[in-house]
Amino acid sequence: MIKKALYFVCLIGVLTTTFAQENDKSKFGYGMSFGFGNSTLENNQLGVLNGNILSLRYNVDYSLTKKENTKIISGIEILDFNSNFFNGVNQSKLKNEYLQIPLKITHRINLDKDEKFNLVTGVGLYSNFLLRSRITSLTDEVNTKSGGVNLGYNFTLGMEYNLSSSSSIRLHSDVMYELNPIKSNGYEQKQSEILLLSIGFVTKF
Repeated sequence: MIKKALYFVCLIGVLTTTFAQENDKSKFGYGMSFGFGNSTLENNQLGVLNGNILSLRYNVDYSLTKKENTKIISGIEILDFNSNFFNGVNQSKLKNEYLQIPLKITHRINLDKDEKFNLVTGVGLYSNFLLRSRITSLTDEVNTKSGGVNLGYNFTLGMEYNLSSSSSIRLHSDVMYELNPIKSNGYEQKQSEILLLSIGFVTKF
């Protein structure tokens, strides 16, 4: 799913760049990033599982200040959770695919006179949709059909380097927590202690 989403997001980025007019005074911008990390998943039937996370993000932002140090950010984010566990008979794997819609506010602090290096902090909420959940083993594959939605919150801390007046690259980390479990078809799933490290770019429309 990450590969398909990557192609789709790259297409959006190319189309946006092609048809958008460069305007240094624009308050709107967009960005894309790829991330990886780990998470703890609480599942009422499988127990507590530790797994790896891959993420792909396409975000749109709006500057609240003239210096563009404070922004509101939203967009579409795709996360894949993968965990291996022993089911009592053989080795199995749980794969969850999520779609997230965030709403957060970030603030940028200049660290040098040239205003090239910046410290970025942020806080926000997100809606979290479980698109698909599958359990696979050596002999079988089970679609738990446990789609659903919950809410979460996150904290962001990172560094940003300005390539020009309109574009920058960013390396940042996110700490995320889900507020309530997703309940569907007898399954209850909740992620906690989600840690993500992401790299990407931000530019103006």
